[in-house]
Amino acid sequence: MFSKNLKSIALSSLLAAGLTVGASHALASDAGIVYKQAASEDSDYCHIKYMALTQASLQSGVPEFNPSDIVDMYGPCNFDPSSPEEVRKQLSEMSHGQFGSTDNSDSN
Repeated sequence: MFSKNLKSIALSSLLAAGLTVGASHALASDAGIVYKQAASEDSDYCHIKYMALTQASLQSGVPEFNPSDIVDMYGPCNFDPSSPEEVRKQLSEMSHGQFGSTDNSDSN
């Protein structure tokens, strides 16, 4: 009985360690990107879905993604959702109310 529990614990630990390493690698290489599909094998054009930056992170300059605000786009596969150009674009769109709002009040 003890041996069976020990094997179960060891396998669970190994699985958890593997998932942690895989997740940290994915976050490091494609931070904020939740979906990326190239148009073809030799194409640099992709369909990308990524999390928009939070309003606080846009103002502070420290990237923090909002998992409930997904942007769907087509563009270069090397797109970086936290690049300075994208930060400027999101700041502009947020100030015009085009991205998700952090204000829950109605403006009627």
